Amino acid sequence: MSVINETEKCPFCKEKIQTGALRCKHCHADLSQKKKKNSYFTKLNNFRTGFLSGLLFMLVIAVLIYFQYYYPN
Repeated sequence: MSVINETEKCPFCKEKIQTGALRCKHCHADLSQKKKKNSYFTKLNNFRTGFLSGLLFMLVIAVLIYFQYYYPN
């Protein structure tokens, strides 16, 4: 009886490692992050989303100031 040793390549150093490994034995890279599936909220956490939401906020503030200045009560 033999045990089949399934291997895959490390995405960082391209050395062979066991399938399902959490850390590469050659370069010691953390492979646990690649196994996790990203949720919807972690995909939103980037610079572009923050920048666009900041622009939208500034636009809303500018519109509110415009209407307050040109159409006072």
